[in-house]
Amino acid sequence: MAEGTWGMVDGKRTLPFVKYEAIGNDFVLIDALALPEMDWPDITRQICDRHFGVGSDGLLALMGSDTADFRMRMYNPDGCEDMCGNGLRCLAYHIHAQRLTDKRSMSIQTWDGIRQCEILDRPDGSGAVRVNMNRPSLVPADIPMNVQIEQVIGYPLEVGGEVFETTVVQVGSPHAVIFKPYEYFHDACPPVSPLIEHHPLFPDRVNATWCFVESPGVLRVRTWERGAGPTLGCGTGACAALVAAVVSGLASESADVISPGGTLEIEWPARGDVFMTGEAHHVYEGEWRG
Repeated sequence: MAEGTWGMVDGKRTLPFVKYEAIGNDFVLIDALALPEMDWPDITRQICDRHFGVGSDGLLALMGSDTADFRMRMYNPDGCEDMCGNGLRCLAYHIHAQRLTDKRSMSIQTWDGIRQCEILDRPDGSGAVRVNMNRPSLVPADIPMNVQIEQVIGYPLEVGGEVFETTVVQVGSPHAVIFKPYEYFHDACPPVSPLIEHHPLFPDRVNATWCFVESPGVLRVRTWERGAGPTLGCGTGACAALVAAVVSGLASESADVISPGGTLEIEWPARGDVFMTGEAHHVYEGEWRG
């Protein structure tokens, strides 16, 4: 795909894009290496609309960086900027596929700091990427969450007339992880999810990740993402689920985390940095007119 440039067709602006997906989490990726600064929140709200736009769970803008090999700016469909693990794998694979660098291990600046991404060789030629998601935090100030405790583990969160034991993990994006039987959420995210997202204890909102521990090495999850709603998969949510399960004594330091859209391999060795491995797939290319 050529470097992104604005054009005009029938009086409307045009912008080339590539559609990617990773475990069902879909993104519009725009090569902004040669673009001026733009109103990305407004563009995102238009282009992510599933009825009047391209439709996606978020927008990825590929940019240059003074501190890393590349920069990713990620926006949720409501226009808020965020960090996204699945989006990061899509961006890294796009960089590799387009030969924008000869490196198979690259640094990418994100909204939440720099992440190291490694392109893996797999026999089927799929776009597998391993990402160092850095060290997670359960400290309220890092989430942020307005409670006066050392770590948010099994916190009794009152919402919608119910109390949920909640472990909250910041791993690039904050996730309130709640352990429930799989039947509780396998068909859809529970209706209480948006109330959790907007709970007053979370000044910047929070993602709600529902988790069932099938075994110490297998977790099943479903995530309601802030600014996006229910998605088929969430990379930061998968990482947060494993961290929450480990600190709760329910899982080993590595596990397959299964979302409706697919499986991620998540590792948290010695409770240091979290590593996420999964595929990213090119879907199609197009030109948006807005």
